[in-house]
Amino acid sequence: MTKVICESSSALRLLAFCWLALTGISHAATVRAYIQPDKARPNQIVTYVIAIQDGSIQSVPELRLPLQIVQRTNVSPSQQMSLDSTGRRSLSTQLTWGVAASEPGEFVIPSQILSIDGQEVSTNEVKLIVEAGSSLGGPGSGEDANQPILQIELGKKEIYQGEVMPLTCSLYVPRQTQIRRLGLIDIVKSDFAIARFPQQSDQTMTVIDGVGYIVYTFRSTLSSLRAGDLKVGPASLEMLVEVPVEGGPQMDRRLPPGFPQVYFGVQTEPRKLVVKSPQVSLKVLPLPTEGKPASFSGAVGDFALSATATPTELTVGDPVAVELLVEGTGNFDALTTPALTLPSGWKTYPPKRYNVEGQLDQNQVPTLERKIGYSQVFIPEAVHTALPPFEMSYFSSSKKQYITLRTEAIPLNMKPAAPTATTEATTGTAGATAPVPPPVLDPQPDITDIVIKPSPQSRWLAPTSTLLIRSSSFWTLQALPVGLVLLAGILAITHRRRQARMAGRAGEIRAAWAAFESGHSSDADFLRQAAQFIHVAEAGHPVEDPGLKAILNRYETSNFTGTGATPLPATERRQITEALSRLFKQVIAKVSLLALIGLLACSSIQAQTATPAATSPDDIYREALAEMDKGNFARAQYLAESLVKKKPPQLSPEVFQLIGHARYRQDDLGRAVLWYQRAHLFDPRGPELRQNLLHLHERLRFLSFTVKSPLAEWSLWLTPNEWAILASVGFWLVALAILWRILAGRRAIGGAITLSVLGLLLFLPAASMAAIRPEGVERVHDISIVTVPEVKAYTAATVTSGTVMDLPPGSQVRVLEKRSTWTYVEIPSGTETLRGWVEGGALTPLWIWDEALVP
Repeated sequence: MTKVICESSSALRLLAFCWLALTGISHAATVRAYIQPDKARPNQIVTYVIAIQDGSIQSVPELRLPLQIVQRTNVSPSQQMSLDSTGRRSLSTQLTWGVAASEPGEFVIPSQILSIDGQEVSTNEVKLIVEAGSSLGGPGSGEDANQPILQIELGKKEIYQGEVMPLTCSLYVPRQTQIRRLGLIDIVKSDFAIARFPQQSDQTMTVIDGVGYIVYTFRSTLSSLRAGDLKVGPASLEMLVEVPVEGGPQMDRRLPPGFPQVYFGVQTEPRKLVVKSPQVSLKVLPLPTEGKPASFSGAVGDFALSATATPTELTVGDPVAVELLVEGTGNFDALTTPALTLPSGWKTYPPKRYNVEGQLDQNQVPTLERKIGYSQVFIPEAVHTALPPFEMSYFSSSKKQYITLRTEAIPLNMKPAAPTATTEATTGTAGATAPVPPPVLDPQPDITDIVIKPSPQSRWLAPTSTLLIRSSSFWTLQALPVGLVLLAGILAITHRRRQARMAGRAGEIRAAWAAFESGHSSDADFLRQAAQFIHVAEAGHPVEDPGLKAILNRYETSNFTGTGATPLPATERRQITEALSRLFKQVIAKVSLLALIGLLACSSIQAQTATPAATSPDDIYREALAEMDKGNFARAQYLAESLVKKKPPQLSPEVFQLIGHARYRQDDLGRAVLWYQRAHLFDPRGPELRQNLLHLHERLRFLSFTVKSPLAEWSLWLTPNEWAILASVGFWLVALAILWRILAGRRAIGGAITLSVLGLLLFLPAASMAAIRPEGVERVHDISIVTVPEVKAYTAATVTSGTVMDLPPGSQVRVLEKRSTWTYVEIPSGTETLRGWVEGGALTPLWIWDEALVP
């Protein structure tokens, strides 16, 4: 084997010039060595990297390698400088070599010695595992030479439940395959909590069986939700590549990979590929129950704890600001605030948690090292000589035991509080005033998780929805009080005219004439009514008219001489009786028939109600709630989404929120916002839903379209039908007040005015809100949600064009045009709206069902 010379004088001179220019960086240097990938096959070129953080290297070392490992490429230096939030400059330098092993086995690359800032620094040892076989496909395996390969690599083969370990996905792309676009890595998360993979990757080159590959390495972390022998994966990745046309001119391999071959006569064509990785076995051990501290909160890893306090010279009642620093590796999300061991005599305020940037660049070096801080205020209520220690418990995955960390007590120089005004008056001291206690700020909200309080019942949306303001029946019903008012007015006017006609002498004569014109059952009654009318008309005066006298004489003769009227014949009486009997039978038959029909209808309804459904939507909803309570988030999501995919779909705000909870628990924040916003269309007043959307907005800072005015925003608090019902109630109250005033007269004027004012206070605001409220179709039409992270809007339908802005997950956009895989959208941004092109796969419509369902 021939050893390749590893120094490049021109590269060293360039590095030396850059390091001398950055003389302002004077922080302690950190050195780390690693190899990527750490598993290979014989003669496969892997990348050996030495990362230097905040240090200047004077010379590149000559690699010390085992006999079975040979250096294949010269050193490749790279640099990156960044500024943190405090303005401190940080310089990251990488030295990269290509090495390969000639035979299978486990080899340890020893530590390398570097001269950094005038001092000799040693790197860590690195292990390389070389296996005789490989699951990687390639030209030699009979597969397509242009087919990329995706592999999952785990940091460990055995972990504890809750332990965090590195997870790497490596994409091997043949050098002759030109990539146009890479999607996001999607991996099954039913049993694991997996942090999202970044779009950026480390790029290296390797050779397998004589075939050159470009390796794209994506890093994430994984922790298990349960114990057992589990499978990780498969992972999938969608990509768009340019491959040479079959039968066309072949690629010139002298050109660098990714070079536009079309300019050199090589015909290529776009091809959409979806590559999947095989599954990887992982054994997850349960945490032991023996020796578990009472303060253990589920943190697994290796941590260190330190505490500082300011000021250390103070008076009783003065606040003490304590800064707690936790650093190490592990699942920091399970950590709780370190507790004060002796809290007696101290007033405690809620802590504030924040992230502290680590020393190493997370995008450059695969490490789980993190730092978090807790800021907390304590007020002594008595004299103390020291601030008691703080402690926290965790399970050490390296030592396989529970460990409780405790800080040292912080000495304090504390004086007693000054005497109060009452004490001074008692001791005779005058002229002094009591000290003013320091102001204590109210605790501020710090929402770190969603609120899950599902309803036990689901309010299913109707398959069709009709607005009351578009219903003829609704307006017909509203016309009823108008008709009542008009009818009451007509009756009142008629009644008053009748009273005027019947008043006085003329009214008395009209009443007697009306009684005379009414029907009579006998001749005697007729004569009696006639005589009464004559006496009423003459008003008690003697009757002088002969004709009138004759009528009175006929009445007196008929009623007082015993001469009665001729009786009706029996035949006529029988005919009248038979006719009335037939009419009675017909009415009874109709009533009996209606009763029989009603009885049959009730029996049919009861029979249909008694027939149980095979699996009702309510049963599926309750089952999804049970799976959510058990922590089976993927199962709960599957059950809930099966309801919305039915035909017809079973939709409800409760189902939407349940899916949002499950998506959030699986770190799918973009789709969690999508389902929460769908629920918000129907339940804008829900406090838990509003709080969850606020929490996600604080995490993601997603963009949303806002309503045009505060009144329009307030109008969304009730549905159009609810506003219409309120306006209808107010209108009826006004109509009833007018009706009351008409029928009761002046006596009801006070109550009618009160009722009218109350009706107007309901009618006018409700009618205005119903008029300005945005319609449901307008609120969801052409609106889509960004459901994947790291999405950008571009000035043209290509990733090589200029950018408009970043679109966080959960952001709303309005679709204006679709072109192939790209979508032209309108973007909310402050008081203005922007426009740009977004990849269609990153968008999901806000509403995919009947738009008439949206209130």
